Amino acid sequence: MSEDAVPVKEGLFDETGGGRLLAGKCKACGRIFFPKAPFCFECLEKDMEEVVLSRRGKLYSYSIGRMASTHFPPPYAVGLVDLPEGVRVFAPLMSTVDLTYRIGMEMEVYIDELWKDDGKRVMGYKFKPVKGGD
Repeated sequence: MSEDAVPVKEGLFDETGGGRLLAGKCKACGRIFFPKAPFCFECLEKDMEEVVLSRRGKLYSYSIGRMASTHFPPPYAVGLVDLPEGVRVFAPLMSTVDLTYRIGMEMEVYIDELWKDDGKRVMGYKFKPVKGGD
């Protein structure tokens, strides 16, 4: 990450290979949580390990915001993306001119600027449609 950029939250992602989300996996029952949790919400085990989630998943649902929010001017899209590891991730969706969102379409994570704050670029993850990825 460049000097003028800060992550929206430490430990959510790294920029390797275009961006990867980092999750926690319970060493006892194998349940995966994103974002990482300090203990397993399933079995209450405290022994967790970091795992890298798949870059691609399927769009479960989405919504188009038409009212301004703190950081996103309208219209903006947010959605839920199901990843192969059994994790459902809530994230901003990249606006596209040539592709319309469809439930079940293939999406890919990438790291991008979410907004600017005090002269710093706040970096986070978004999902974008995979062209020809249905």
